[in-house]
Amino acid sequence: MNKLFEIIYESIFGCHHANLSRVFTIEKHTYCVCCDCGRSFDYSLETMSIRRTHGADNALPSTPHPKAI
Repeated sequence: MNKLFEIIYESIFGCHHANLSRVFTIEKHTYCVCCDCGRSFDYSLETMSIRRTHGADNALPSTPHPKAI
């Protein structure tokens, strides 16, 4: 139930990731980053789009915000 509330809250008040960076490939890992919140998303070079995963969280784990560095 708590996860459902978190998903609804994020969809209403969270970052909508409209301002994405260009695509980066580092050490055979391709991704793009939201310039507003710093969240990273896997990117597929085959389909030229962000890889969508099942569930609400398609971000890479523990990616530091660029402004924090």
